[in-house]
Amino acid sequence: MAFEDKLMKAHAELQAQGVWLSNYKPPMFSLLRMLGIKVPPPYYLGFHLNAVIAFWYFAIIIFLVMYFGLLGSQDTMKTAMDKAAVWGVVYGIGMAVFYSMRRRKLQLSDWSSL
Repeated sequence: MAFEDKLMKAHAELQAQGVWLSNYKPPMFSLLRMLGIKVPPPYYLGFHLNAVIAFWYFAIIIFLVMYFGLLGSQDTMKTAMDKAAVWGVVYGIGMAVFYSMRRRKLQLSDWSSL
């Protein structure tokens, strides 16, 4: 089955369960798909991959905000990178836990069985 067909079935299943559009189709995943990366919705990914994806997009955004906005010239780039890494890990693990708990609660099917 083609990726797009599985994606449509997954979105239909999530919508039928009452999951909000912004939860099953986050902007970062839409951006990855526009770049040609075939990534399933976060509810169908494993814990580790969800944590890695959430870490990277959150850490990059936090780094840019801290370095160019909040910290200004007070701190160095290393400090901004350290803080972004710590908060990225916290956010990544938190989002991975959220998606794995919700997947179990909603009793969603596996990506391979769609």
